[in-house]
Amino acid sequence: MAILAVLAIPLICPLTRATTRVEITKTDFTKMETIRSTEMEVFGVGLGDLMEDSKKKLRDAGLVLKEGAPSPESCAVFDAHQTELLVLDSHEGRIKKIALFDGISRFLAGNAKQLYDLSITEADSSIRLVLLGREDKRTVERNSIGSIVSCSYDREGIRVIRSFSQYGDAAPVIHLVPPARSR
Repeated sequence: MAILAVLAIPLICPLTRATTRVEITKTDFTKMETIRSTEMEVFGVGLGDLMEDSKKKLRDAGLVLKEGAPSPESCAVFDAHQTELLVLDSHEGRIKKIALFDGISRFLAGNAKQLYDLSITEADSSIRLVLLGREDKRTVERNSIGSIVSCSYDREGIRVIRSFSQYGDAAPVIHLVPPARSR
């Protein structure tokens, strides 16, 4: 009978996370011993969460949502002053990417705010090297109006991106994506 009760627990208990996630508005994730995108959340929302549950958490936090922007499976999130903070991208109803715009920097804990320094994507950015370490890959894509520089931390699931254009340079954007699989 005890074995039957143990087997039934997973059926009646809600799904639980294998690891505890860190809220990046309260904890400086750049000081963590190991940084993994799947172990972070912003306003209670993390990779793999259901989009509908995430929208409720964000509204409960007093944030404004624009659903279906920039794509049908996305949701842009703004503060009360209409400053864009982040965009959630989903696939089959689950969060697959969180794009953190520079507006979020004032909410981030500790040194993580420095990731929005305009020099962050430079080849040897001392700020990036101190906060995140050496990237796995740095790419520069050129197009007709400028370039996009991306510093990828594949094992951690973090991308630091900055666009440069003849019409004006953009502030850095940080993408939280699923980390590369360990071999």
